Amino acid sequence: MDLKEIRRQLHQEPELSGNEKKTAQYIDNKLREIGIDKIHNQFSQHSLLAEINTGKSGKTILFRCELDALPIREKNNLTYQSQQGGISHKCGHDGHMAIMLGLANNLVEHPPAKGRFLLLFQSAEETGEGAASIIKSGFLNQFEIDYTIAMHNVPGYPKGSIICKPDSFTPSVESFEVRLEGETSHAGEPDKGKNPALCVAEIIEFMHQLHHSDQRSESYFVVAPIHINMGEKAYGTSAGEANIGYTIRTFEHEKLNAFKNKITEKINERAHDHQLSASITWKEAFAANKNDANLVQIIEQVAKDKNLEYVEKEKPFDWGEDFGIFTQQITGAMFGLGAGKETPPLHDAYYDFPDDIASSGVQVFYELAIKMNK
Repeated sequence: MDLKEIRRQLHQEPELSGNEKKTAQYIDNKLREIGIDKIHNQFSQHSLLAEINTGKSGKTILFRCELDALPIREKNNLTYQSQQGGISHKCGHDGHMAIMLGLANNLVEHPPAKGRFLLLFQSAEETGEGAASIIKSGFLNQFEIDYTIAMHNVPGYPKGSIICKPDSFTPSVESFEVRLEGETSHAGEPDKGKNPALCVAEIIEFMHQLHHSDQRSESYFVVAPIHINMGEKAYGTSAGEANIGYTIRTFEHEKLNAFKNKITEKINERAHDHQLSASITWKEAFAANKNDANLVQIIEQVAKDKNLEYVEKEKPFDWGEDFGIFTQQITGAMFGLGAGKETPPLHDAYYDFPDDIASSGVQVFYELAIKMNK
């Protein structure tokens, strides 16, 4: 199986979260070419799951990758350039899918002695909606899954290296938007209206005070202002409404929820004091990935058995990954696959998944399937 050709074909036809219809069909076709005919779909957006059963009792392991691309215009000049203007695979999900197809091919051609393997190609990871939608559907309940495993390529680390750690691997992340509504008035008589400007300023100051970016500190809590809009460009009118957007993150899911309550209470309090109505919409939630310590040890041993450099990360990564919702409910782990120290960062317009690391990803996935069923 030519994983490079597959990856580059996927790269040319990227689709945004929740719209991965053609991508899912391409994966379905490839799985059938491999010889897999038990393929589940229509359980959550465009997600699909391939079921490979050895027929002999063993562990049921769910492997997961992502289908979606990003709304980023590619700046690379590639022979396999994205054909969708303003959309491209800048997080490496094209490479992740190729790796999963490589795993599928190995499991069919060289099946482990026992066990059942579920290969999940998940829709809408980038928005945080995909994993939550699958869990909410209850579709996975029928399989009695023992373990779940995923990987993500990581620029900045040696190519083909395996990066992992027990407990939190990626943080809990969530975004929110606040809408404040008051009353407009003539700009010459602003006191006759209810302008949200002071309330906006107080919310900004409050959120700034919560921000602590030092990962070594117990107070670690990252606050990123995303957008602020207030009033209209009508200079004779004092503003009567405002919208503010933030993204917050921390390593523990319980801590994130505590901060959410604190933020909600403070915003409602400030809005009340300024005689404004406030509504808060929470969106794009990513639960922290909780890596099982025993699984991490197995991943480390597999890496060393395959002569791959192993890096034990001291602190979690800063980026969110919605695989966390699976590890909150199923014993599991996510590991990083080094994409090269000189590779541009994820979500950069010049990023491109390095084809030469795909074989390392396949090796680790396949060896885990075997080792966890001995």
